[in-house]
Amino acid sequence: MIARHNQRFQRIVRSGQMMQSICLPLLTSQFPLGLAAEELGASQGRPPFYRGPTWPDHLAWGLDSVVAAVRLMMCLQPVGASIVARTQLERWSSNPEFNSGVDQQRGESTVDWYNRLWVGPGVRPPSPVTTPVGELFADLSELLHGRGRLMPLVWLDIADVTDMPSSDHVQLLETISDALVVSLSHIRTCLASAAENRGFKVLAQIVDAVRLVVPARGWLSDVRTHLWPMMPMFIRQTTVEGALGASAAAYRRVISAMQAGREPAEPAEVWPALAFGSHRFRVLLNEQYAYEYERKLLGHRFDEGGADRAVTEAVLAGEMAAVLAGWLRQDPERQSPANAFAVCASGLRSAQWLWLEDDERGMGCLRTVIEQVARARTWRLRPDRARKIEANPNSTPRDWIEGAGWKRLTLLNRALGARLDEGELERRPQRARRHPARRRFKGGARSVHRPHSRLNAMILILTIECAAWADTFGSHLGEAYRRIIRVDDPRADQVIEALLNRAWEKRHIPLR
Repeated sequence: MIARHNQRFQRIVRSGQMMQSICLPLLTSQFPLGLAAEELGASQGRPPFYRGPTWPDHLAWGLDSVVAAVRLMMCLQPVGASIVARTQLERWSSNPEFNSGVDQQRGESTVDWYNRLWVGPGVRPPSPVTTPVGELFADLSELLHGRGRLMPLVWLDIADVTDMPSSDHVQLLETISDALVVSLSHIRTCLASAAENRGFKVLAQIVDAVRLVVPARGWLSDVRTHLWPMMPMFIRQTTVEGALGASAAAYRRVISAMQAGREPAEPAEVWPALAFGSHRFRVLLNEQYAYEYERKLLGHRFDEGGADRAVTEAVLAGEMAAVLAGWLRQDPERQSPANAFAVCASGLRSAQWLWLEDDERGMGCLRTVIEQVARARTWRLRPDRARKIEANPNSTPRDWIEGAGWKRLTLLNRALGARLDEGELERRPQRARRHPARRRFKGGARSVHRPHSRLNAMILILTIECAAWADTFGSHLGEAYRRIIRVDDPRADQVIEALLNRAWEKRHIPLR
């Protein structure tokens, strides 16, 4: 399992130039739109995951979200990239809804509504995207439910760890790219409108004419410093800080030259790469600050190994899920549980990487994981019920959770999926807040010494289900895996029962 994990990292390096040619064009507009956000008052020191207290900050957060998705795409993590792209579609769809009054009708699907909303009056077509926005949303949603035409991206991620992306995979990645371009298009419109309202007519005209996607011609020589997860060991490496710091310094030089009306010394071909590096440098600074703050706060109680242990456990759980997915895939009758484990493996890795950066969209990844673990468990324990759920086009994650016998986890599922009230955020961003249930289940900020309680819970649940499925291939396999993870069935049952009871006790917590 560790070897598979290492091979996956090696593939990221080998496919670096190919994935840069696919993904860096999405960062074409980062410089001009980022400059516009700063001119309108966006803070340079805002952490990339933070939505910010002002409208310009919030628009800048939208730009940062595109970079976050691009990073996950370059790492061949389709679940995490789809989570970011989908939540951005949800977020930026709230603006045309509010401004145009095109509301979702009773009984109308979100897909049909988005198709209608984004071609409505006053909505600028998200050129060069030609696919209806609702269809993009549907494809991303289907992937997160472990089905649909984008599933080959998941199998590339978890099964074929030494294979390079094919032309078919590249075409499928365009769905995620197009969804990001739709959001970028609306962010551009919002920035132009904000500049116009402030009386910056020239800036508004410049922003309105910004091209969103241009073929990239500048490459990162070493993608590792830009892509690797923010582990404590990684954030303390001077080579990492030096490489990302150089990109950030170059980014500021270009911004300063543009603000002064001068021609930047750095050619436009490298701007997307510099924008990417600058974003990652801001992430690095935030994690270094958090690390030092907690080290001083906790003193002798500080345990750096907590994050390392959480990552190791996540790797063992994710890779075992990937192995099981491959075994199950060989049986035509077991394609559904195979897909479920495949999405678990990919989603858990993205959740862990986002958790390391304090990005709450990792909770969306965990919600995908809990649904798919429940799906796999239902297939193992109640195959007849699983077939009925699969056959129902209107099935929900709750159906799988209840099918697995985990009704008491309903609140956890809802809390992980809860998101900010987008309309409230758009109109009064300074009042943005987390839902009560999410605050309750999140358990406070991420800590390098004490792993995320919800992440630990999902690792444990997935681990136990993997062991149970391993038994179906041979009791010796399940026993061997349990020895590796150092979890026996009685202790596992006790921990999960405690989690179920805790979730059930908090079932009355409101989500609004």
